[in-house]
Amino acid sequence: MKLIDITPAEFVCATCSACPAVLETENDSYVIIGKKLSAAALAAVEGRVGADEFVIEVPKGMIDGLK
Repeated sequence: MKLIDITPAEFVCATCSACPAVLETENDSYVIIGKKLSAAALAAVEGRVGADEFVIEVPKGMIDGLK
C-alpha cells in the first residue's frame, strides 16, 4: 500500500508533542495515527468498536487543518 503523508505542518513530530499523523492511501482512504484512548474514553465507546478495529484520539485542529 502506498501512503502519502498529508499531516498538517503544525502537527508533524518535530513541532508537536503528540505526534499524530494523517496518511492518504491509493485506495481513497486515510490512515490516522494518534494516541490510544484512556480507559474512561474506551468505556464511553464500548459496544461501538468492532473486534478488528482500534480507536485513537487526535487533536481536533489536525483534522480541521485537512479542510
